[in-house]
Amino acid sequence: MSELIKAEGLQRDFLQLSKQHLQLRASDNPEFEKAFVKTFSDLIFSQNDEMLEKLAKTKLASLLNAVFKATEVGASFAKKEVSFIPFEIFKKEKKNGADVKSGTGEYEALVIFDINFQKQQILKLKNCKRFFTAEIHEGVKVVSDLMTGNFAFEGSNDVTKPTIGYYAAFISQDDQKYDLFMSCAEIVDRAKFSPNFKKDNYSKVSGSIHYEKIVVRNLIKIIPRVSEELSSILGYEEVGEYTEYEEVRENRLEEAKKELAAKKEPEKGEEKPFKKVVKVEMQESETAEKAEKTAPEKAAGFDTKFF
Repeated sequence: MSELIKAEGLQRDFLQLSKQHLQLRASDNPEFEKAFVKTFSDLIFSQNDEMLEKLAKTKLASLLNAVFKATEVGASFAKKEVSFIPFEIFKKEKKNGADVKSGTGEYEALVIFDINFQKQQILKLKNCKRFFTAEIHEGVKVVSDLMTGNFAFEGSNDVTKPTIGYYAAFISQDDQKYDLFMSCAEIVDRAKFSPNFKKDNYSKVSGSIHYEKIVVRNLIKIIPRVSEELSSILGYEEVGEYTEYEEVRENRLEEAKKELAAKKEPEKGEEKPFKKVVKVEMQESETAEKAEKTAPEKAAGFDTKFF
């Protein structure tokens, strides 16, 4: 099977491609196959010509894996519960002594789940009694209770004043409260961990799904008994750098050989040079949120949205 296919071939052969992919993954559930075909169909038949061309240039395994992931959690491309984002693959090579990046014309697939879909998944958790988010405005004093680990708020949450942060709370069936408040600055700092961070996504503070989504995502990490589906949704968005490879040229191989030759073994009686071992801690990164249309409703009190 060719890794890249033409746009018209994608729409013509999607049934065959679906069956072949599911066979490779040893998925023989008829209901899942039916759902997979519908999800794939919704994706490829709802695109404009430009996006369809990008879909055709997406590595086939990556494309079908994205469809599999959306099917697995029951998200619909047609209902905008999940969006398909193609990321172009770049290569790096040396030209005149400088690193030069250039596009390969191929894409890797990423699916981004809508914040409202994520909220619905949270509400489906068996241990969920109540879940809500709130936009906190200037004039409210935020206090972290050291005894309980929960947040408390003092003052009036006037929705006409500037937004200073976002809050999310999860109440379990046994009345345990898990909550998280993050200031706008903390949210932006967190978002910057992503290599795909878009500053413009965070220019509008009030009623922003980009700010809200980061708080919700980080709250989920501290809730016990989170479903595999919900963990999968969060984990799939939290990816690092996208595919990039570096071409190895003959002159670079020669340079590497010279470097190795220059490293002489110590003579007898000489001590081996001390090697300093440095532990590098990898920080988890989050995929920058893509623009999503929303119309959050502001209620009284803490401007709370109940679900």
